[in-house]
Amino acid sequence: MIALDADSRPRVGHLVVREEDADEYVVGDPATGNFVVVPEVGARLVRLLAAGRTVAEAAEEVERETGEAVDALDFVEVLVDAGIIDGRTAEDAAPPVARHWSVSRIPARVVRPLFGRVAWAGYAGCLVATVVMFAAEPSLLPTYEDTFIFPDIVLSLLITNVVVIALTIVHEVWHALAGAAVGVPSRLRIERRGIFPVLETDLSGLWALPPERRYGPFLAGMAIDCVLLFGAVAPRFAWSRGWIDLPPGLVRFLAMVVFSQAVKLAFQTLAYLRTDMYLVMATATGCRNLHQVTRLSLKRLVRRLDPQEAAILRDAHARDLRVSRWYRLLYVAGLIWMAWFVVHFLWPSAKVTFGWAAGVLVGAPFASSYWWEGIALLLFTSLNVLLPLGVVVRNRIRGGRAAT
Repeated sequence: MIALDADSRPRVGHLVVREEDADEYVVGDPATGNFVVVPEVGARLVRLLAAGRTVAEAAEEVERETGEAVDALDFVEVLVDAGIIDGRTAEDAAPPVARHWSVSRIPARVVRPLFGRVAWAGYAGCLVATVVMFAAEPSLLPTYEDTFIFPDIVLSLLITNVVVIALTIVHEVWHALAGAAVGVPSRLRIERRGIFPVLETDLSGLWALPPERRYGPFLAGMAIDCVLLFGAVAPRFAWSRGWIDLPPGLVRFLAMVVFSQAVKLAFQTLAYLRTDMYLVMATATGCRNLHQVTRLSLKRLVRRLDPQEAAILRDAHARDLRVSRWYRLLYVAGLIWMAWFVVHFLWPSAKVTFGWAAGVLVGAPFASSYWWEGIALLLFTSLNVLLPLGVVVRNRIRGGRAAT
């Protein structure tokens, strides 16, 4: 329930109204990233309310313009339920300032050169040059053994994970900087993609912008990944050709960085996990709920949908249904890739570390330094294996609480 009535003037002046398609408008709050799609009548109501009309006055104005009665108060309640507005009136105190990542508050003029035409040409050039080096020297292609940069497995895993986390943060920082370049603030949060827990930069405010202005922020993380990958491959390529001399430790370290960046870029192409490329594809095709529509259309092939799922599929936008016919092929291909990655990378790596830990625990004296090192490795590897499962359980618990 909300305190608004027909004589209220809801606080909507901070909302963005943008035409998305024929008779479809996006209405939302860029500060919170909450957006909904409304018909032209809804967009007109928001504009009238923002101009200072009461709910009743806005309804009368729209009725005079269209010749049809509208329930403006019900529409306002829908906006409140969707989190677009908070139900307070324009006379109330100003809304609280949303908490955003400090990186995204950098002035646009400062970071805009990082995402201009010259910069994007550089990002693309790094990717092309890396592919050429891989083709010329296939031995540079990453394998799971590249994560073991030292004979000491514990030290190798520790350094590898620290580096991976650092490079992941750089990826997310670049998303935030690209958002700042177009005036969109962002937040950093932990989410899950398939079996992988991930850091994610929330750039929901981009939906207030025209589609052509969203691509840069969506692709920014992959762009800096290409630069970092090139920076790790190029020295190893020069070393393999005898052009430069590198210490063996640095060669192994660079191989580990190559592995990390190559896997990260491959992961981002898995559109079915709602990664960066999914956002690009959804924007390019103009889809609304492509992921869920595709998932439900595939699920319908193997089992009966519950009434709520069937209703979602029945009421889906025609464009989502049309695109899902070929997008489901990418969805299935992504599932196959994930299974392949588990078999060829995750499982061999886990088998080596679990086997080494078990050997240490059996052979080392009880409570010795080597014994404790085996315990640490066992706990560390178990955490990496079980953390995705923990994220799944957490999300299911939250979903159950929300439904209740």
